[in-house]
Amino acid sequence: MNKLLHTPLHRMTRRAGGIRWSSYVGDVRCKDNNLSKNNFSTNNHFKNLHNINNNNNNIGLVSNIIGRNDNIHGRGNTTSFFAQTRSLSTTNNKKHTTATRKLSSNNRTAPHERLLVLGSGVAGCATALTAARHGIPVTVLHAGSDKEDCNSYWAQGGVIYRNYRLKQEEESGGGGSSESQLVDTPLSLVNDIRVASGYTSPLQRTSPLEECTYSSNLIQNKHSSSKMGQVCPTSGVHWNEDAAWKLACEGPSRIRELLLGSKDAGLGESHGCVVPFDRTMVATSGEDDDNDALNEKDGSEDDVLSLCLEASHSAPRIIHYADCTGKLITENITQAAFDHPLIEFVGDAVVTDLIMDESGSESSITGSSGSTDNNMVIGAQVLNKQTNQLSSYYAVHGVVLASGGLAGIYQHSTNPLGFNALGSSVGLALRLEDRLSSGGTSNKNGIVSDLEYVQFHPTSLYLPNEARFLVTEALRGEGAILRDLEGRAFASEYHPNAELAPRDIVARAVFCESQKQTASGEHNVYLDITHRDSKWLKDRFPSVNAHLQSRDTPMDFTKERIPVIPAAHYTCGGVTTDLNGCVVNNESAGWYRNLYAAGEAARTGLHGGNRLASTSLLEGLVFGASVGEMVAGVAGEGNDEIAMEGREKVMETMHQARHAIEHRLVMEQQQTASELNGAAADGRTSQEAIAILAHLKSLMWDNVGVVRTPSKLALAVSELSAIRDQADRLWDDSNGSAGWEVAALRDAAHSGLAVADAAFANRVSGGAHFVNLDEEEEADDGTTIKSSAAAKDQDSDSDDDDGLVAARA
Repeated sequence: MNKLLHTPLHRMTRRAGGIRWSSYVGDVRCKDNNLSKNNFSTNNHFKNLHNINNNNNNIGLVSNIIGRNDNIHGRGNTTSFFAQTRSLSTTNNKKHTTATRKLSSNNRTAPHERLLVLGSGVAGCATALTAARHGIPVTVLHAGSDKEDCNSYWAQGGVIYRNYRLKQEEESGGGGSSESQLVDTPLSLVNDIRVASGYTSPLQRTSPLEECTYSSNLIQNKHSSSKMGQVCPTSGVHWNEDAAWKLACEGPSRIRELLLGSKDAGLGESHGCVVPFDRTMVATSGEDDDNDALNEKDGSEDDVLSLCLEASHSAPRIIHYADCTGKLITENITQAAFDHPLIEFVGDAVVTDLIMDESGSESSITGSSGSTDNNMVIGAQVLNKQTNQLSSYYAVHGVVLASGGLAGIYQHSTNPLGFNALGSSVGLALRLEDRLSSGGTSNKNGIVSDLEYVQFHPTSLYLPNEARFLVTEALRGEGAILRDLEGRAFASEYHPNAELAPRDIVARAVFCESQKQTASGEHNVYLDITHRDSKWLKDRFPSVNAHLQSRDTPMDFTKERIPVIPAAHYTCGGVTTDLNGCVVNNESAGWYRNLYAAGEAARTGLHGGNRLASTSLLEGLVFGASVGEMVAGVAGEGNDEIAMEGREKVMETMHQARHAIEHRLVMEQQQTASELNGAAADGRTSQEAIAILAHLKSLMWDNVGVVRTPSKLALAVSELSAIRDQADRLWDDSNGSAGWEVAALRDAAHSGLAVADAAFANRVSGGAHFVNLDEEEEADDGTTIKSSAAAKDQDSDSDDDDGLVAARA
């Protein structure tokens, strides 16, 4: 077993009665997709992968705003404070456009009477749709000209749902009788997330839960807990079990609420978002064989949602659309949001800073005691990429950071080029914290957490002088094998689950093998699925096939092995939030008032040190919708004190924000027109920023990559500090002429330094953070930290075994 990559053994549990995987894994017929290579564009962005007809009937009518169905969602009927006081109007504007779409002219509220969402991906749109459903106007800002230009669009594999069909026989009582039990439960998903996260201790909750709203009375780790979770004594990973329970308990109902139609017991028709996931034909003779969660016998042949297995999942529970699930979900949910009369989209909008009310003298954080003050986030400063004009966007209902992660700050990344994934949300949060602490150091008060855990996807396409392309994990779920140049299958040497081990393990295995020299000097790691049927592969993975066929020298992955290498993929940490999406201080658990975060931008503690496959889209839906409900004052159920306190804080903050914004608007009216007009971007400064950003990405890849060392991390911290200062100077000295390229560099520099700082401070390997210590070093407490190579071998059969962890002598 390789010392560098050896981790605890997390074996799939064998259950009584056995599990027949063959009926569920790989049974994808794509019968309705009409997928062939003729449907695909060969451009780099594959914007025309499918022709999808969206059902946009009855959008915007008050009578069709999504209601609650206790039988389906397990939620109580709740009424927003604002839904009863707003006059909702309808609109017939169905035009597809990338320009700004204004709110209905019949809406007489002031422009700042809104929620401001930064990011148009799944998390941002889930937030917007949920808030608008309760009567709150929403403005969605996105940096690209296309509202679908977001990281969610590029998610290939699928989204976690639930397998209501897979059952096992268990004995009941002493009479020898047996009864069927579901294999895929919230508990099984929580445990899968725990295993993938690198958290090796047992679960806190010993009694299982079923689908429900994960309300405050169920929370085990209160807000006063350190980082809202538990620290693994072995790997040092902070993991929030409550976040995992929230995802598992609320996830299926959010999928039905936001993405599925009535055929699958969903409510998608009510807001025009029914995603046509892949389906397959089955005999529906038993209870819930149609997998719609209604526990009804059908007794007929029916096409049902196709469920597949992905790495580290204990059951096939992933719904998908070929290998471009993110594209399909994004197209549908952004269009549904665009068509809503209370939601507007503003494109080419780069947020440069958060605006806070500085009229008060105290901190802008609401402490655990519940005290408040006059400082809070009241909007954002926005740079128009086309005109280079800076504008202030104010929002009474707060600002939501939902612009994705920071994996794009690496030279090799699965994220698309452009403004995406450059750490915008993290950079905005850090600069806000710096201003509040009068220029304090980054991460001083903990507005961001766990940034060292940057997940590297194990399999991106490796072709010299070409951008990395994500080769979906679903290929390994369907049987693809990792081989070296000589054809040796090596994954089982690093983990007993081989290709289906957690992502961080597989990524380091691929990285380690790629470093081995071959006699011919050729690349050494390949993904091989040539043993599967050619036609089936091309139908199941049309995006991979289209990309490989679009090259000057086409590749046929049904006959050739795919050269692969790890690439930066996902940010497991981020802006620290509670389970409602409120941005909090991870030390005092105080709330940065009127500021929220959701999706990859947020750190709820869900992922710990490493993300489980196909959780990202579900995370955006679940936590984005929670933010929307929190802002609308409907978060929580019943009359428990925590839920009531949260609603009261939202209401109080809203009223204070309105007063502060109106005061600022009066002051701004005194500015002359010349002060408001944008200056032409300085081309020389923009080119300098582009060059510095390229160097920053190379620096991150070389020194803060898959395998890290203290000396390289120290070098990165030093150089990134200088780059951050340089980026700030370029912005501050521009006198309004700095283009969006400088804004992008500033975000990347602040977030990159924060990642390097966090990685350098954490000498214990766990999850996606692996530090190979150069030599024995003395820790702060006087003990000696040994490298993993020098660590004593542990029993490989122990669940606590972890060769990745730096042992303390």
